[in-house]
Amino acid sequence: MTSNNSVRRTQSQVLAKTLAAIGRKYQHHINAAGTATIIVMQSMPSYGWGLFDSAQVAMTCMFGGAGGIGGGAAGGAAAIQALPAVINATITVLLFVYFVASGLKVANGIGEGQEVTQMVQQPVGVFFIILVLWIAQSILFNGVTAAC
Repeated sequence: MTSNNSVRRTQSQVLAKTLAAIGRKYQHHINAAGTATIIVMQSMPSYGWGLFDSAQVAMTCMFGGAGGIGGGAAGGAAAIQALPAVINATITVLLFVYFVASGLKVANGIGEGQEVTQMVQQPVGVFFIILVLWIAQSILFNGVTAAC
């Protein structure tokens, strides 16, 4: 007796499965390269790039006043002044890693012929929440400059 359990995959499933396999193999490299790029872009003031850059400028203003207490930028004050950039970079890196992992999970699901509706809901929801937060912080901190 023969079994009829052979599964035929469409070209898009084969492509998705291949991309997921390559992505899983190099996921750590993708995360490292993305993290390094985010850190470098945020450390160069000329680029002025960041996911929550407006909020970072506002926090720099707030912490800049705290760092000036005592008449100088001592070790503790310098760490406080760097905190907004560290927070912004950390949030951006975590979101990048999350979306890479979610994308690979969805690609793998498509490649295996699974129903991906449930897998896509959470990343899409997170994306829209981030979009709303980005718009809100852009509106809220629109006039704030590094000069306070």
